[in-house]
Amino acid sequence: MDQYTIIPILEGVPITSNRGALGWSSSTVIQGRGRTILLDTGSYSDRSLFLSNLANHGFGPDSFDTVVLSHFHYDHMINAEILPAKRLLLSRAEQEYILSEQFRQAEDNFVPLAHISLLAPRLCPVRDGQEIAPGIQVLYLPGHTPGSMGLWIPDQDVILTGDAVKNLSDFVNHTPPPCFGSRIDALASMHKVSCLASKVIPGHDRPFHVQGDKTSHFLSKPSPVELTLSNRSDCPPRVISLGP
Repeated sequence: MDQYTIIPILEGVPITSNRGALGWSSSTVIQGRGRTILLDTGSYSDRSLFLSNLANHGFGPDSFDTVVLSHFHYDHMINAEILPAKRLLLSRAEQEYILSEQFRQAEDNFVPLAHISLLAPRLCPVRDGQEIAPGIQVLYLPGHTPGSMGLWIPDQDVILTGDAVKNLSDFVNHTPPPCFGSRIDALASMHKVSCLASKVIPGHDRPFHVQGDKTSHFLSKPSPVELTLSNRSDCPPRVISLGP
C-alpha cells in the first residue's frame, strides 16, 4: 500500500515569553491514497506564512477534503475560518469541552470565544481509534485539554500529537504541557506516544525520533526564526535570531 506524504506547513517553535504564549504551532499536511488532510491551522500571526507555505507546496485554502483540529486552542485552529473543507474534525470530548463551557471552569483562556459559534455548525466529532482515512487513526491524548487528540499512522510509525507533546525537551524530561484537563492523563498520553511510534510530530517543535523512553535526534533542521526589536530612536532595529 502506498505511503502517505507528510508535509510540514508550519514548524512549531518551542518558545514562550513573560507576555504569554506566542502560539507558533505546527501545521501539517498528510497527502496520499486520494486524500489531502490538514492537521491544525496555526493562528492569526502565522496566517500570511501559512498561506504562502501552502502555495509553495501547490495547495490553497480549498485543497483539503478534511481539516483536523488537535484541540480548540487559538494557535491550532483560528485559520480554520478561511478553510472551506466540509469535514472539520474535533474529538467528541473536546467538542463537549467547548460547547458545555467546561473550559471556563478550567480557566482555559486559550479558547477563542467567537469561534465556538462560528465553527460549531461545521464540527464533526470523532472518537478514539476512528479511521478518518485508510491507515490514519484518531488517537485520543487527553490532558492538555480533556479532548486533545492526535493522528496515528501505524504503517509509517508516526504520531502527530498536537500539544499532548509540545516539544522534545518536555518529552525527554517527562514534563506535561499546561493542563486544563488532568495532569495524570497528560503524563499517560505522553507515555502512550512513546509506546506506539518512533516518529513524533509535536505541537511546538520539529519532528523527532523516539527510542523507548529516550529520544535520539531531530528529524529535520530548524527553520530560521528572527525577532525584530525596535525600541530606540537613535539605533536601527535590532534583529534577534532564534536557533539551537
